[in-house]
Amino acid sequence: MISNPEEVMIRAVRNATRRANPALEKILETHLEIHANAKFELAFRDPKKFKELVNKLFGEYSGRLLEMLIVEEVKKLVGIDENVDSLEDAVEILKLL
Repeated sequence: MISNPEEVMIRAVRNATRRANPALEKILETHLEIHANAKFELAFRDPKKFKELVNKLFGEYSGRLLEMLIVEEVKKLVGIDENVDSLEDAVEILKLL
């Protein structure tokens, strides 16, 4: 397990994008760099902004699907079984670990 909460989130985003479609990882990373001058760490540092940019790129429905994949990856990486419904909730849990 990774001890740095931000690193857990970055790995979760990478795993989720690869699960959805391996090409999404680079597309999303480039989109974040262009529009926020950030990479996947944005999901931890500003989950609301991250979700806005994901929705802008993929649409609201696909953005929500990716969000849930990321949340599931976070849960798997840290070994929790809690009911987590949002990226913001996942970040709060990571901050407590």
